[in-house]
Amino acid sequence: MIKKIIFDLDNTLLFLSYEWEKNYKRFIDKYNLNISTNDLFLCIGNFEKTMKNIVVSKQKLSEYVSNNLFIDFTTNMILELLEIYDNTSLLNTDTIYDILNYLSEKYELIAYTNWFTDDQIKRLKKYDLDKFFTKVYGWDILPKKPSKEGLSEIIKNDDIENYICIGDSIELDIEVPYSMGITTIFYNRKNIKQDKYKEIFKIEELKKIL
Repeated sequence: MIKKIIFDLDNTLLFLSYEWEKNYKRFIDKYNLNISTNDLFLCIGNFEKTMKNIVVSKQKLSEYVSNNLFIDFTTNMILELLEIYDNTSLLNTDTIYDILNYLSEKYELIAYTNWFTDDQIKRLKKYDLDKFFTKVYGWDILPKKPSKEGLSEIIKNDDIENYICIGDSIELDIEVPYSMGITTIFYNRKNIKQDKYKEIFKIEELKKIL
């Protein structure tokens, strides 16, 4: 029987409301930056995809944004941007609370996520969701996903059959644990055609299959 669930957070459980665009625009206007909100959002997303298998810092993120958007992005600006990200409200928190409450009675819940650990914990605490997780591992603690090294560090000497990984990205969440023999569930929220991985199309379906 599977005893521990390793969750991705962003876009699997935690969805930012549409306020993020308004808040990013305010930030861009404050510093008179010649970029769009989408440029900034995509740049941070690309950072996640390209900085594989390493532990990252806010300084690394600052340097990446500066180099790719051709902006003199200071570390303080990055900290301000992350504060905006952290404080943007989340969607569907009632649904997520219900699911985590249900699952935490049966399993130990662990978060392994490509974001900074303290920031993720702070966001979870805002919505009283932190109590459901025994551990939160961000990309400043473990090599960022997808990473065999990071997953191996979480599991250590435990039986790999005790674990299941749940995420919304095949490339960033599912492929690697699947290749290691860990049970996976793909949250197929974009209706991607695939027949390799066990999948759900709504996060609520976890209550039916776990």
